[in-house]
Amino acid sequence: MNLRNLTVLVILLLVALFAGLNWQLFTAPNEINLLFTRVSAPLGLILLGVIALLSLLYFIFIAVIETGALIEIRRYARQVEQARKLADQAEASRFAELKQYLETELGALKEAQGALKEHVSSEVGEARKTLSLEHDTLKSQHAEITGRVDARSEQLKSELLSELERAQQSLAAEVERAGNTLAAYLGEVEDRLLGRAEAGTNGDEA
Repeated sequence: MNLRNLTVLVILLLVALFAGLNWQLFTAPNEINLLFTRVSAPLGLILLGVIALLSLLYFIFIAVIETGALIEIRRYARQVEQARKLADQAEASRFAELKQYLETELGALKEAQGALKEHVSSEVGEARKTLSLEHDTLKSQHAEITGRVDARSEQLKSELLSELERAQQSLAAEVERAGNTLAAYLGEVEDRLLGRAEAGTNGDEA
């Protein structure tokens, strides 16, 4: 019960208390003018009846207003509940769409990852093949260069041996010529020395 209804009830109780304390005056008959006629009736009781009727009409009016308000509140509550359900359904639908979108994106990412993996694998295989071919080519070139170097080394070795042999022969010839020249020079010196010795001997004898 709100404050307004409580105030009205307190006022009615005070009026009833006032009427109980002055009941004889309320029930005393009086001549009442009803505009078209005159009647004899207790004015206090009539006023109490009017107050009671007005109070009853007031409470009926308040009950109607409160009932209408309750009906409106329930209607608003139903609308709010429907709106909440619709919002929940829309939210669930958005979540489902988001889930489907994410699943689609994840599937696309997986496909792209698989394609990238295959591409990388193929590129790596081709690179390995290319490196293998280049390795074989380099190996054959290395073997060819090694063969050329060995051949050139053998050629240089043979040329060097030939040069050494020629130099040795030239040196031997020079040594032999020098020996012959030295022997001739020594023979000449020996002949001169012998000649001088014979000349000295002949002079001593004379």
